[in-house]
Amino acid sequence: MSEELGISIMMGKEDSIPEGPQFPSDLLAVRADKKGPQTVAILLMLGAILIAGQAYGDWQLNSAQDLSDSETEEILVALNSQDGEELSVKDYQNFHDVARDSGGYLLRASGLGLGAVLMLIGGPLLFKLNPLGAKLSIAGASIGFLGGVAGSYQLNQAAMETLHGPLSFTYEMMMYLCGVCMAICVALAVMPLFNVAARMALYGEDKIVLVQEEE
Repeated sequence: MSEELGISIMMGKEDSIPEGPQFPSDLLAVRADKKGPQTVAILLMLGAILIAGQAYGDWQLNSAQDLSDSETEEILVALNSQDGEELSVKDYQNFHDVARDSGGYLLRASGLGLGAVLMLIGGPLLFKLNPLGAKLSIAGASIGFLGGVAGSYQLNQAAMETLHGPLSFTYEMMMYLCGVCMAICVALAVMPLFNVAARMALYGEDKIVLVQEEE
């Protein structure tokens, strides 16, 4: 009798052990985030405006057969103030001719210009929580990255052939800077499609409840 009583007490204790803390389902729900994609859209539109300005400047340089002496001297004043061999107006004009003939200006202007247009179209759509806006922005940033880096590489090669001193180093840094800036734009454009809360806002879902498995 005592053994049966002991077994029944042990069984009663096991049955009374709590299974674990129980949380309301709302606490485990991932809700749609509308502000995130809209913030990304604003940043992409601002970036597209800056990219468009650079594309316009490259297009003007590609169209110019000869640079004016006043424009060239303004560029060289700051550069020649640094240590190293001085550059003349003729040196810079020679670089401009080689850079234009290499297609670097045109390639960078085309890539950045097309990328800016797609981002300026996709940005407002993304702000309105249209998933097409994110896809257009990704395409635009990717095209801008490829065209910008390829064009900057051609300009850097022209600088290595014709220039010396700090100006040659400047064009090398511009190549890396262009790549980094466009890579940031690509990362921003991709973010709304990979973030769960942002995807819910884009595709019209209110919330997703994370189900807790019971052991």
